[in-house]
Amino acid sequence: MTLQNGVRIYQFVRDRLDDQRDEQHPHGHEAYVNAWRTAAGLSTDHATAVAAEDTAEAERILQELHAMADEWKHHPDYPSAPDVPPAA
Repeated sequence: MTLQNGVRIYQFVRDRLDDQRDEQHPHGHEAYVNAWRTAAGLSTDHATAVAAEDTAEAERILQELHAMADEWKHHPDYPSAPDVPPAA
């Protein structure tokens, strides 16, 4: 479990959200802002859990962040799934 796992997936989600924003906010500006805030919050929470050595929480957050990335699973830069068991 490394900080880079969360950062890599967060950056992918952020980049895809930026793509959506650039495509005239296909889900509306408010939906874009809410999704961006959620992704940024998860990234921060993941970093906090890693720093606190709370592996279970870091894994849970990483799974949630990766679930956000699933919207773009056919994108060529889609990050591989984290090496953690699925959230219960």
